[in-house]
Amino acid sequence: MLPRLRMFEICSACRVALLCVAAVVAPCLVRAADSTATEEGFEPLFVDDALTGWVKEGAADFSRHGNVIACDGSGEYPNWLRSEAVYENFVLRFDFRMGLYGEGGVFLHAPRYGRNSNVGFEIQLSDDTRNREPATISSGAIFGAVPPREQASRELKQWNSVEVTFDWPRLRVVLNDRLVQDLDVSQDPELRDRLRSGYLGLQDRGKPYELRNLRIKRLPDRERWQALFAGSTFSGWSILQPEGAKWSIERGEIVARNGNGYLVTEGQWQDFDFQVYAKASPQTNGGIFFRWKTLVPKDRGVEIQIEDIADSNNPTGSIYDLVRARTLPVTPGEWYLLQIHVAGSTCRVRVNGENVAATERLNFVRAGHISLQMHSSSGTIHFFDPRIKPADGEKTGANAAAR
Repeated sequence: MLPRLRMFEICSACRVALLCVAAVVAPCLVRAADSTATEEGFEPLFVDDALTGWVKEGAADFSRHGNVIACDGSGEYPNWLRSEAVYENFVLRFDFRMGLYGEGGVFLHAPRYGRNSNVGFEIQLSDDTRNREPATISSGAIFGAVPPREQASRELKQWNSVEVTFDWPRLRVVLNDRLVQDLDVSQDPELRDRLRSGYLGLQDRGKPYELRNLRIKRLPDRERWQALFAGSTFSGWSILQPEGAKWSIERGEIVARNGNGYLVTEGQWQDFDFQVYAKASPQTNGGIFFRWKTLVPKDRGVEIQIEDIADSNNPTGSIYDLVRARTLPVTPGEWYLLQIHVAGSTCRVRVNGENVAATERLNFVRAGHISLQMHSSSGTIHFFDPRIKPADGEKTGANAAAR
């Protein structure tokens, strides 16, 4: 019995020792499996399999299993998965892997409506085995705009690490520990007017890919927009209806119908950035005026046209009777973002993420109202979330709206 007892005692001692070693090693193994646990200031973007905190737009088909987010490839463009939260400046980290012919992307500063990769930014994720040279469709590209400095992605079905730092105007992308983007966005004519804040999003291109360990650290926000509409009343606006246009509020949207009329801000501004989401029924005519003074006598300032007709003399985005918009990047009946930049005698207009008109010959250099116009006997125009960012040093108008 004694040898057996000694063996039991020895085995018990070993078990105790092993437990002690496990107690020391286990936390290390946990940290190795989840490298995000010790990253100061970072928060996970996905917390459960229900995708809490995210919204599926269209038929986007994403699922979460552990720390992996999978797009199964059954969806169709332009479906996507977007965050409920809005982000301006941040550091974003994640891993991704691709199969053969894989395509996907991560949207930054994505809009509520419109083309995400043009209105905001898309970090392209791709099967790079067919791209011999860096291109605007290569992994790490600012999709459609700026190729990566080099091809840095790994072989198919291997995980790639990505770190994106957006601290306006600096945008940096590190792919597998290699710097592939280092941009001053404000100096790029194509990128400077894209949104500075918006949703994060995952693209569903109808091709499968996977991501994991998505986490983010917020950096200080600096952009200051003034909401012009509270979503429930026309407080801060005046309705002018010379020919009976009907204005209403529906689901937080401003809706104009059937006639000629104007909705005019109480506030006035000279130099500013203005943006609004718009949607017009086919053949409907309207516009957005700025530096407006009075309707009678007629002193309406400058008009940016809304008319979703490609062959119109002044299609959507035109600086009315001054510069015709060169493209019509909208589909009648669908939402798009309309952006107007005004400084002195200059004006730039951007529709659905494309620069469509610009001038340096504005006739009215003065402070004035913003006015939304309905100018059709039938049809509707919807406006959503109008907002303004006055130029530095310019006093804010009187239209602040709590949202």
